[in-house]
Amino acid sequence: MRPSTTDILGKPYTAETLALGEDSEGEVVATLVRRKAAGRSRKAVLHVHGFADYFFHTELAEWWVSRGYDFYAVDLRKFGRSLRSYQTPNYVDDLRDYYPELDAAWERIVERDGHTSVVCSGHSTGGLLLPIWLRERRPDQLTALVLNSPWLDLDGP
Repeated sequence: MRPSTTDILGKPYTAETLALGEDSEGEVVATLVRRKAAGRSRKAVLHVHGFADYFFHTELAEWWVSRGYDFYAVDLRKFGRSLRSYQTPNYVDDLRDYYPELDAAWERIVERDGHTSVVCSGHSTGGLLLPIWLRERRPDQLTALVLNSPWLDLDGP
């Protein structure tokens, strides 16, 4: 884990690099972007972007923050802020390859930052990934799940 820095979106957004080890292309990281609510909050949102995407939707973050939620968004490995020059953009062999960054983000939101109510929000591929991850990893720890254009009709294993 590397310390948080001001995000490319500018203040008050911060970005934290999550080290995930290596895959066949080398070092892999994810990026956790955060926008805090005005006061101390026990409520949070974890947003996961779609395919060939990354987090830049400040309107979405501001909507949640205005309702008292701390907002987090993860740029998955090989996407956006997490893409390295030696990597194949947006590629994994299996959606479960994304579990480590979701687990790391969840740990920071719940255990490190103390949130007791978490809403997960997923767009497109994020809307496909989150229900699978939640079913396998976090079945009893979720307040709500919001899916925007989930890619649920994906044909394949």
